[in-house]
Amino acid sequence: MRTPKALGQGVGIAAACVLVGVALVDVHQSAASGSGPNEKLMLIAPAAPGGGWDTLAREMQNGLREEDLRYNIEVSNAEGAGGTIGLTQTANRQGQANVLTMSGLGMVGAVETLGSQHTMADATPIAQIASEYLAVVVPADSPYETLNDLADDWEEQGRQLPVAGGSMGGVDQIFTARVGQAMEVDPSVINYLPYSGGGEVVTSMLSGTSKVGFGTLGDFSDQIDRGALRALAVSSPERLEGVDIPTALEQGFDVEMSNWRGVIAPPGITDEEAERLEQLVAELLQTDSWADTLERNRWTDTYQDRAEFTAFLEEEIAVTTETVKALGL
Repeated sequence: MRTPKALGQGVGIAAACVLVGVALVDVHQSAASGSGPNEKLMLIAPAAPGGGWDTLAREMQNGLREEDLRYNIEVSNAEGAGGTIGLTQTANRQGQANVLTMSGLGMVGAVETLGSQHTMADATPIAQIASEYLAVVVPADSPYETLNDLADDWEEQGRQLPVAGGSMGGVDQIFTARVGQAMEVDPSVINYLPYSGGGEVVTSMLSGTSKVGFGTLGDFSDQIDRGALRALAVSSPERLEGVDIPTALEQGFDVEMSNWRGVIAPPGITDEEAERLEQLVAELLQTDSWADTLERNRWTDTYQDRAEFTAFLEEEIAVTTETVKALGL
């Protein structure tokens, strides 16, 4: 016969087991329902480690953990083809509501230039997160002091004027074409020299191989600060705080563009599931840790909710399609 003490211990152990079981059920249900911090979340970075989309995914991973919004977060790199490999992986995860894929203008452009089997229509837009504005820069000893100086010479020289930027069909080339169009320069005659990164673009200009550079402001900031490069314009709608560079708009050229960063989800998820993902992103973007992320990476907060981002994407795709056609890509 059990003693009262032994019986009490048995009851205590049984109660503890019940409590642990309930806790495990709660965790499982939380993970399955998508409503708690223990839910698994996959962040797909459609680029190699260290790239812009990878940086965004890692910053989101760290921020979500730091703010106790999600703990079980995996970053998966799907590099290649301008982000369209990551887009394909996203499209193939039909109905999976625990996946967010980094996206941006580069992905939109790659869909148009590379003949991707999937398009942005094969994903669920969730939110735009941040942007990097682009700049037109020249060596410090360049005769071009303003965009008007460049416009006068570019229209006359056409193919004879070498300009540099990132990879073919990427954000930088699209930006170059839009600037050229605003200056009445036919994009198809632009002598565009593509490079793999901003450092090579800077080297190209400083060596005299190219006369003008196009890329994100962050690519050139250090050299501008050192006086090796001079920025003629930035593509923001108004002057950036703390940045003494005129916009293209204020100089009379209708160019407003950003290398934006957003997140998309797989197709086939419900409105409720999409709303939960949207809310998760919105909560992260309102935190102090994310404010620090923006400052460290020199990103501009251009948050758009699901409805705004969806409408924005439609316009961005239409404009990019026309630009790519004008480039003959």
